[in-house]
Amino acid sequence: MRTLGKTLGITAAIVLIAACDPVPPKETAVHTDPAPVAEDFPEVGEIVAASWVEERMGASEGRDAAPGPSDLRLSALVKLRREAVTKVLADYKCQAGSPAVPESLKGLFPSGVKWLSCALPTTTKSRTAFVADGSEQAFLTSTTM
Repeated sequence: MRTLGKTLGITAAIVLIAACDPVPPKETAVHTDPAPVAEDFPEVGEIVAASWVEERMGASEGRDAAPGPSDLRLSALVKLRREAVTKVLADYKCQAGSPAVPESLKGLFPSGVKWLSCALPTTTKSRTAFVADGSEQAFLTSTTM
C-alpha cells in the first residue's frame, strides 16, 4: 500500500510541475499595440507604429523548464518621428551594429539599412535602440536582468 501511495504522490507532483510551466507556442505572436513598447522606451519619444514580440529566453526546445522567474526579451520594429531618431543619436553613444531579429519579425524588417546601436540607460532591463540617421525606422530591444 505504501508503494502505491508513493507512486500516486510522485505522479501527482510531476503532473503539477508540468502544468505550472506549459510549453510555449512554436510561433511567437506579433503584437501591434505600441503602448507596451513605449512603456519600456520612454526616451525615444512617441512611437507612431510598432510590431513587436516578447520571447522567454533560455527555454530549451522540447523540455519543460522549472517554475520560477524567466528572462524575457522584447523586440520591436517601430516607426518614430524623424526628430526622435535625431534626438536618440545626439543623446546616446551609438556605434555601428545590427540587431538580432526574431524570426517572426524578419518579414517586416527593412533591408539595406545601416543601423547604429545605441545603448540606453539600464532600468530593470538592458535596453538598446537601433536607429538609422535620416530614417523613421528603429528596432528596439529590452531584456530583463
